[in-house]
Amino acid sequence: MSSTEKEYLTSQEAAKILRVTPATVMNMIKRGQLRGRKVGIAGKSSPWRIYKEDVLRYIELEEETISVKASK
Repeated sequence: MSSTEKEYLTSQEAAKILRVTPATVMNMIKRGQLRGRKVGIAGKSSPWRIYKEDVLRYIELEEETISVKASK
């Protein structure tokens, strides 16, 4: 994979990494916490793909937040 290609996850894969439900992942996309895009034919039933980089960045930020709160 070239450095310009994005690696995508399904909402189920992202949910497994984040240890949440796929519905929570979709809510995170709606709130702007994760970026994603619909793939396939346009419409409500089109599946979403989430940037793996964003999932990993979200985890890092959450860990930093927890560390800061614990050190207070």
